[in-house]
Amino acid sequence: MEHNRENIPSGNQTYQDDEISLKELIEKGKALLTYFMGYKWVIVAAGLLGGGLGFGYAHFFNVVEYESKLTFAIEEKTVGGGSLLGLASQFGVDLGGGGGGLFTSDNLLLLFKSNRIIQGALLRPLLEVKEGNLYNHYLAIHYEKALKEEKISLLPVDLDRKKFSRGQDSLLKAISLNISEIVTIEKKDKKASFIDITVKDQSELFSLWLNKFLVEEATQLYIELKVGKMQRSVMILQNKVDSVQRVLDGTMRSAATGMDQSMGLVSNSPRVGTAKKQMEAEMLGTLFGELTKNLELTKFTLEREEPTIQIVDAPTLPLEKFGKGRVKFGVIGGFLLGFITLGWLFLRKILGEL
Repeated sequence: MEHNRENIPSGNQTYQDDEISLKELIEKGKALLTYFMGYKWVIVAAGLLGGGLGFGYAHFFNVVEYESKLTFAIEEKTVGGGSLLGLASQFGVDLGGGGGGLFTSDNLLLLFKSNRIIQGALLRPLLEVKEGNLYNHYLAIHYEKALKEEKISLLPVDLDRKKFSRGQDSLLKAISLNISEIVTIEKKDKKASFIDITVKDQSELFSLWLNKFLVEEATQLYIELKVGKMQRSVMILQNKVDSVQRVLDGTMRSAATGMDQSMGLVSNSPRVGTAKKQMEAEMLGTLFGELTKNLELTKFTLEREEPTIQIVDAPTLPLEKFGKGRVKFGVIGGFLLGFITLGWLFLRKILGEL
């Protein structure tokens, strides 16, 4: 019994052992720190090398892209006014309403990737980029080497599209094909009319403005096909109104002259021509009134016609960025290679003490 009690360590003894262990741990930590400090320049050099490698990787291999996202709604409506269409058709005038089938939700998914829409967006003048338009800006970003070697050149902003050379036209078509790959059109819900258009590119300004210009080009195409026809109808009606008004004015003057000449005559035969002129004037007056009414109704319909594309959410700066930047890659590379060097030194010290 006495012997067992002697083997049981006291509380003070346990505390002393823990204190010794802690002191030994601190001493070993100081020794390890001193050991690392002896290789501080090696560790610093490794960190700088890792930072340089990370920076170089980000510069040459990692691509940072900016994403712009625009949400719009399709308004598939037709202009009312059945009586208007009937009256106008009597005079060979078509008030439009065409072009709507092209702007259905399904067709728009392909329309935004068409050459007409993409090229129109690329060649639009833009003061926000120093190159003058998105086409030249895209060349400066993605074809920098070819530009320096003068294999290709920027286009004059005011150059007429019809005057493009064969080489310029081929390059524009090739770039349009590239652009179609970075443009994503998505209709999340088949029942809803909301559509998202997303553009990703290395240039934040290119991604932002291409998205906006694509929608504007599609809207302009709608106006040309539908509202443009109504505008031509207004011109046709206006010409008819002016023509009838000139004939009516001449007929009324002839009728007035005939009445003056037939006054005081006993015979009624001279008054027949005057009566015909008066009847013709009345018929022309009725026709003039109907044409004028149709013209005003057409102008009113034209004014209330709206584009089918309504913007719900438009992208704004700054855009969402994907991919790490060069500085961030440099910091990560520096820390990574630095820790690897510390691990190697620690392992080397442990193996040396064995």
